[in-house]
Amino acid sequence: MLPAEIFSESRLPPNEAMDAVEVAIARVLTKALRMSVSVTISENMRITAYPETGEPVILSLDDIDRKLRRHLLHQIELELQRRRTLNEADRLRELRGVTAPGLISRMTADGALFVALEIADCYRRLILAGICPERFQPLHERGRYILGSVKEFYITSVVPVMVDRKSTKVRILLNRTSKQLPRLLLQERSRISGIQCLKRIPGSSSIILTPKRIPKDVINSVGKELEEHLHVSILKTHR
Repeated sequence: MLPAEIFSESRLPPNEAMDAVEVAIARVLTKALRMSVSVTISENMRITAYPETGEPVILSLDDIDRKLRRHLLHQIELELQRRRTLNEADRLRELRGVTAPGLISRMTADGALFVALEIADCYRRLILAGICPERFQPLHERGRYILGSVKEFYITSVVPVMVDRKSTKVRILLNRTSKQLPRLLLQERSRISGIQCLKRIPGSSSIILTPKRIPKDVINSVGKELEEHLHVSILKTHR
């Protein structure tokens, strides 16, 4: 029998947890036994092997040697983790295309930043870590970041990725060069919708078009955050 905590600690809906376990066991046994295997779990587990000749054979976990059982449990854990990652990615996908402040927690040899994101309260129970590759960092900022400092980032994508060809995790890709960053920061801080960024040269300037006047302190705060000049024009409307 499988340990009961596999299901109770899976953090998945019961039906999805059972499906993940069935898929993992069937996949491992099909490869190990070199024959098709089906697995169903309801009140009890039913493992059916289908040899090339003869009748189907009903197996139990007791028929499987200890080494293969350990491998089964490991593969079940990986499949449950994969399902959790996919579910988390679906929940977090709405973050794509927004900005978030993040604390720089690590810098790699190739210049990438690992960032601990500070997300709205509804995500406070999740540990959200993002990565900002060097190609998404303004030239004037590269090599100048300080561990523990907080910067604003544009969330480019939220995707599940494979780690070491085994485990999976959610990767949140961050960007400091997008022209969406000044536009969204101005909108968030001024609460004025419809702001556009027509052109941006990161670290130099951004050309901004707004339907109404943006307070100067907001423009200055965004310019300071990005270390660039914001050329702001008010969109003229014809009456």
